[in-house]
Amino acid sequence: MSPRTVLILQHVEVEKPGLILDALQGSGLDVDVRNLIAMPGVSADDLPPVSELAGLVVMGGPMNADDLAGYPALKVERDLLAEALRAGIPTLGVCLGAQLLARAQNLTVRTGAELGLESEIGWAPLSGVDRDDPVVGPLADAPAVLHWHGDRIEPAPGTRVLARTDTTTCQAFRVGPVAWGLQFHLEVTPDLLDDWLAEPSFAAEARDALGPGATEQLRADAHATASALRPLAERSLAHLRALFLGQ
Repeated sequence: MSPRTVLILQHVEVEKPGLILDALQGSGLDVDVRNLIAMPGVSADDLPPVSELAGLVVMGGPMNADDLAGYPALKVERDLLAEALRAGIPTLGVCLGAQLLARAQNLTVRTGAELGLESEIGWAPLSGVDRDDPVVGPLADAPAVLHWHGDRIEPAPGTRVLARTDTTTCQAFRVGPVAWGLQFHLEVTPDLLDDWLAEPSFAAEARDALGPGATEQLRADAHATASALRPLAERSLAHLRALFLGQ
């Protein structure tokens, strides 16, 4: 593997990197997309050494970050995230990826049921955004971002929380100078959302949370938000790209 490689870990086929991958196009970086869940018996030996990585991105998925018995690959990912943090490798975790990053930092991740909270699904703005943060700060002006999660990260004293919503106290956090966890889905475009909603399990989850008109509402909100959100998302992801290129 080239030392100029960004490793992207997916957990389900439909949860693609979307805008994250778009931000890397033309950068000269190699991008290696893998699904460790689909590799029975995967171990750290199957992954490139952290020293060969320009960056690490871990995407979302329906798994619980602590279900290591059901999904042993999640332990491999958590260990990789911890090693990347120690080595100062620029890192982004999205939704499940953010929860795995949190667990790599010994933060607690609780299910919505444990907290008495419903799943947070739909397009809604962030609040309490740290405008000084180069990745999350631009999103203070976003009309909405896509939320699609049930589990929540519990910040500890000293956790640098960058954004929240009414039902999720930690929508984004930062670890050191070059690692971020985003509970929301900055990567999703209207087209990628269409792919999600074509999956019966995703559509059913949306209807459970939002009612029978869920898929139509999600699509309408995606198109209404896209023109204002995309340039802000591109500013956020441009900072990550610059960090990857600086490795």
